[in-house]
Amino acid sequence: MDFRVLRRIFVLSDCSTEKYNTGMKKLTILAALCAAISAHAAEATPQAALDQFLKFELDGGRLHNDTEGYYEQVHLVDSWKTDAVNCEGARCKATVTFTYTATSGLDMEQAVPHPKGGSAQVDYIVLQKGGQWQVEVGKDTPHVSRVAMEKMLKEGL
Repeated sequence: MDFRVLRRIFVLSDCSTEKYNTGMKKLTILAALCAAISAHAAEATPQAALDQFLKFELDGGRLHNDTEGYYEQVHLVDSWKTDAVNCEGARCKATVTFTYTATSGLDMEQAVPHPKGGSAQVDYIVLQKGGQWQVEVGKDTPHVSRVAMEKMLKEGL
């Protein structure tokens, strides 16, 4: 065989080996990412999804979310308690009891008036989509913790 032919065969086999190795590295990384994501999804529960959403909402996360639009007022919350999550298949309902901040002494137009405080129960729907649980968000007035609202106003957010 001619030296040039052998060189081409070697270069071609070397090139295809390199492509194979690069492809396998990418597949290995992709498989590792999929395993990590599926392991996280396997641990997700309706209660965990609700807890994560409530933390987001009570920290004022919905106020900074452009997809939901602008809110003129929020419910200021001192405390909250999640009752049991009741599921039927891929749909769960959870009731959260919010204790509102008394607004009689506050000079804050952004707060929904609760002059003497009080409490209310709010139902949340948690749905399983693609193996993960997500809270169905409506256009209701957000609930924000009093502490988070004070921090936002102090920082000018």
